[in-house]
Amino acid sequence: MVDITAELRSRSFRATQGRVRLLELLNAAHTPLSIREIRRRWRGKRVDQATLYRTLTDLAQSGMVRQLDLNSGIVHFEYTPDSPHHHHIVCTSCGRIEDINTCSTEITHTVLRKSSHFKTISSHNLEFFGLCSKCN
Repeated sequence: MVDITAELRSRSFRATQGRVRLLELLNAAHTPLSIREIRRRWRGKRVDQATLYRTLTDLAQSGMVRQLDLNSGIVHFEYTPDSPHHHHIVCTSCGRIEDINTCSTEITHTVLRKSSHFKTISSHNLEFFGLCSKCN
């Protein structure tokens, strides 16, 4: 179990009620969420969309939240403090998202061998797209 307040403070953020609540919501979701989905799941006083986006962007820049492009034209966010680096597979029909809890270093080595200008890779994003069993 992650102490969200301590994690925010360790990254020089104030542990405001809104930030803590946002990270708790993302943590409980167990799947990446769009801003629209976050606002729909938010309970109580409505959160301003621009404030929410700004906060998520700041948290993503600090590394607390991952910002994902799932080929939908809509940015998704996930909070994975206890999870190792992972990828996703997305259904192109219904939008279902599943975590792929593995990351092979083989692809990084292959990319570096093929590159004529790069010697190191500091991070990467890799998502897979297809049809889930319901939509197939």
